[in-house]
Amino acid sequence: MGRDFNRFWVGSLASNLGDGMMLVALPLVAAMLTNDPLLVAGLTAVRFLPWLLVGLFAGVVVDRVDRGRLMVLTNLGRGGALVALALLIVTGHASIWVLYAVMFTVMVCEVFYDLAGRAMLPDIAPAGAIDRANSRLVGGQTVTQQFAGGPVAGFLFAVAAFLPLAVNAGAYVLGALVLLGLPLAVRRPAKPAEGDPRASGPAGGGSVRSVLADVRQGVVFVFRGSSLGPVMAFNVAVNMAFMAQSGVLVLLVQEHFGVPAALYGVFLGSSAVGALLGASTVSAIVARLGRFRTETALFTLAGLSCLAFGLSPNAYVAAAAWTLIAFAMTSSNVVMISAIQLIVPGAQMGRVMSCVQVFGAGFAPFGAVLGGLLGRVELYYVPVATGLVMFVALALSARALRRLTVQADGAEAAQVAEAEQAAAPAEHGEGEQDRGGRADQGEREQGIG
Repeated sequence: MGRDFNRFWVGSLASNLGDGMMLVALPLVAAMLTNDPLLVAGLTAVRFLPWLLVGLFAGVVVDRVDRGRLMVLTNLGRGGALVALALLIVTGHASIWVLYAVMFTVMVCEVFYDLAGRAMLPDIAPAGAIDRANSRLVGGQTVTQQFAGGPVAGFLFAVAAFLPLAVNAGAYVLGALVLLGLPLAVRRPAKPAEGDPRASGPAGGGSVRSVLADVRQGVVFVFRGSSLGPVMAFNVAVNMAFMAQSGVLVLLVQEHFGVPAALYGVFLGSSAVGALLGASTVSAIVARLGRFRTETALFTLAGLSCLAFGLSPNAYVAAAAWTLIAFAMTSSNVVMISAIQLIVPGAQMGRVMSCVQVFGAGFAPFGAVLGGLLGRVELYYVPVATGLVMFVALALSARALRRLTVQADGAEAAQVAEAEQAAAPAEHGEGEQDRGGRADQGEREQGIG
């Protein structure tokens, strides 16, 4: 995959380790501060609220600045916020509202970090290897976030509530340092192709008008210049349903299935097996079934697994269902992200990806709140409702998914053909040189004879 990708991957691994610890530690702190399902679910709502508030603006920034430097600065910002929370816990000044504020700050930084990383990846990955690059990133994320970060955070929390937060901050700082070595060629936004209006870069300048023009350019591409528009409704429905389940997950695991707080991270780590299996096999599945059939099969499996999770009789069956959910959601996300990256021009990648994320994750807070309200009635109703929503959304969006995947397949085939055509002249030249060398050698041998 190349040296640049490997450095990018190592930086992502360190950041993902921090993410895994944060996503376990902060819900445990919330459950320590309150047992109200709505207030606990509010933490998940705050987690995704920044996408809705600053996501589109972040896309403009990503298309204008050094993306590598932006990732470094935002990682340092996340680490600083968690250090502040750790100090507040030690001094006894932490509250659910302080927790909300820290989660919001960390996630604002993550919005910029994630968009910059996704915008850089197509320039780092070799032609025809976007699925493999995304699957390797997701596989590494699974190992560090769920196998390592989640369980470690749970055990450290059992010792002292501030410990996982301090270690978490260190992981973000390490990820920032590794990314400093990326070359400028992949860190800066790609220059737009001449004569291609879709690939036009930012409008330039720093005025409000130019920022709004850049945002509009990304939105227009999504809803008029590509097949992404109808897929957005599908993403909104699926993400809201899944976030409704995630919002009350800590209460489901601890109260409904009876898992103690020290083993909460271990329970979440059970899904790492499924996620890692999905990340390592999704490229082969796509090669055999194609992107469209892979997506429909995976979302169907996710819906069935959510139903099984809600109706599980004990924690062991629930962990098995959670593993299947992780397999399906991880694999489907790799395919979806790769398809979008294939059809989006590099000069607009930040803005288009921000639009996709805003519509996909920006409305997740509403799903988390709905999950909290439904959880007040009965906790296991939430995953059952999640599974039913996934089935309905898939049935209504199948044609849009087919159009998107067909367009992505065509774009990937064109990229591979272009890369092979670019490599052919060099190989041809070497061949002529070899033939010429052999001819000269033959003439010399004849002369000697």
